[in-house]
Amino acid sequence: MRMDRRAMMAGLGAASLAGAVDAQVAVRRPDGLLAFPEAPADQVDFRRWLDRPVVLRSAEMLRVGGRHEFVRVVSEDGVAGVVKANSRMAEVSSLFHLVVKPRLLGQDMRDIERLIRELYTREYKFASLPFWTAVGHLELAIWDMMGKSAGVRCVDFMGPVQRTDIPIYISSLRRNTTPEEEVAWLAEEVETTGARGVKIKVGGRMSRNADASPGRSEAVVRAVRQHFGDDFTIYADANGSYDAPGAIDLCLMLTAWCVAMLEEPCPYEDVEMTRQVVERTAIPIAGGEQDNSMERWRWLIENRALDVLQPDFMYNGGMARTLEVQRMAAAAGIGVAPHYPRSGSETVELIHFAAYAPNLHGLQEYRGQGRDLDFAHEPRIAPRNGVVTLPEGPGFGVSFDPSIWTGAETI
Repeated sequence: MRMDRRAMMAGLGAASLAGAVDAQVAVRRPDGLLAFPEAPADQVDFRRWLDRPVVLRSAEMLRVGGRHEFVRVVSEDGVAGVVKANSRMAEVSSLFHLVVKPRLLGQDMRDIERLIRELYTREYKFASLPFWTAVGHLELAIWDMMGKSAGVRCVDFMGPVQRTDIPIYISSLRRNTTPEEEVAWLAEEVETTGARGVKIKVGGRMSRNADASPGRSEAVVRAVRQHFGDDFTIYADANGSYDAPGAIDLCLMLTAWCVAMLEEPCPYEDVEMTRQVVERTAIPIAGGEQDNSMERWRWLIENRALDVLQPDFMYNGGMARTLEVQRMAAAAGIGVAPHYPRSGSETVELIHFAAYAPNLHGLQEYRGQGRDLDFAHEPRIAPRNGVVTLPEGPGFGVSFDPSIWTGAETI
């Protein structure tokens, strides 16, 4: 039942043979010094699939039905690509409209990776999670457009498909429940989806060692384990609640209840604090959802500051940058399990990535109490027997009724 770090790394032995492509960031010379690569490498050769330019004509942020936000792009050939936006996109709209979009309009999107590198070079003073969130939304919508232009699935751009059924866990985002309430709700979600695990919140969220309420963390872990039994996977997420001593104590408790992974035990910006926890505990430590610097990813990997990397497609600047993280991790024998707390058709980017990634770790995130995606689209994606299945259509595989854009509000 218990998965300790040594067993996990042994299981990744084959994945580590997947190798890495040439990096965009500095590479380490034989003398140990870091040097720029001769030429930054693309993760995907779109010209293999598209023999003529795919020029970006328009890019919009749209709100449908007063509450569903999207990024929609259209090529000069009239092919559209769409991504469902996350809840923070409206706040970064100025970066999207004033900084990111103007650099890509009118350009051949087969060169999207080079264009984003050049965008960063020009606008590096904006580099941060909001900047890369704006980039990530636009890049993902462009990937959908490119797949539909080529008539292929986005996963086919990445490489060989490793799996088409993606096992999930139910991700709880709540800290305001009693253990009894949390178990009752999770049991209903597991019954509905067939999920093979759950992720529960521990600590108080960036709370300097304080629990959400006194004794809640251990009480919830105990209640979930006792309800679901020994053969059920439990993950925990502390959202940076603890310092190193507090996190180490937490890990001892979680290990006693056979929790399989702890996410973000310490404030994410304190990488040294997190590494101290990794070095002193047996439970696999995951993190990286807020990270978006390739140099930082390289440091985390080289210094074994995390056991499992969790890039977020939006926050990390899109699919290609996430593929670079995945490939650097694979070369080091480290697993990836993206942060992506979504449900239904919102999960397609994760499904495509998970279908490809040779070093995919564990179960993949699926949001409990998902949003009601009450806009016209196909297919309707839902877990069956604990898995979500890779859609077969081009791009990310979701098509939208064109009528939903007619009354959409421009953001």
